[in-house]
Amino acid sequence: MEIAQAIAKLGDPERYGYPRCDVLIVGRGGGSIEDLWNFNEEVVARAIAACPIPIISAVGHEIDFTIADFVADLRAPTPSAAAELAVADGTELISRLIGIRRRLQRVTRERLERARMELNAFKRGALQSEGEKLLREPTQRLDSARNNLTQASVEALDSHAAKLAEIRSRHRALHPSKVLDRRLENLAETRRRLEKSSQDMLKRRTENLKSLRSLLRTLGPEATFQRGFSITLDANGKLLRTAAQAKPGMRIQTKLLDGVFSSEIVD
Repeated sequence: MEIAQAIAKLGDPERYGYPRCDVLIVGRGGGSIEDLWNFNEEVVARAIAACPIPIISAVGHEIDFTIADFVADLRAPTPSAAAELAVADGTELISRLIGIRRRLQRVTRERLERARMELNAFKRGALQSEGEKLLREPTQRLDSARNNLTQASVEALDSHAAKLAEIRSRHRALHPSKVLDRRLENLAETRRRLEKSSQDMLKRRTENLKSLRSLLRTLGPEATFQRGFSITLDANGKLLRTAAQAKPGMRIQTKLLDGVFSSEIVD
């Protein structure tokens, strides 16, 4: 039930004040079938299927299968493999960016070379005498095309560079040392709250104990003795509540504030 509730909350993060995630990883390390059984529950499977955010199922080891694996968007053999699938490889992104730049440069060179060849062929044609006039507009179009290609190349490179910078920033935020620092801060804050809660509870318990002690002194037998009362017991220590319980010849004990004395009933 807790797993299903967590998936539902992360699927609608704005409602619960959580940041929106690009992908969720649902899973745990290896264990027995009993340890992994929560991921076979219908409520968990329905929560995964209903979640609008893509989910990677990473339950147990590669040989383990649960119902969660079949309803998730993607199954990973282990939790660590799920992390690798969810987080792009920075080296691979840089390599792809370099490849895109090379292809753009090659396409630009090829188009310029074709345009140059067409221009040279046109210059050698029958209209050579009016070449300057006739070539003015094509030359302008060629310059415009070159400028457009250059601008498109720069914009494409800038866009990919910005995406790469964003991915690097997210990677830094997800670096184990950053995650560990946040966990340590949360742990320290939790510890402070627990210490304060314990101190407050101890203070309340101490005050309550003092109140009970005071009440006990007021209502206890010692307070009664201090007001001049006493209690009478028979030889077996049984409390005598009425005069009819006292018989002639009976040995009795009378308990006062400062001690006990014995006596015998003569009448």
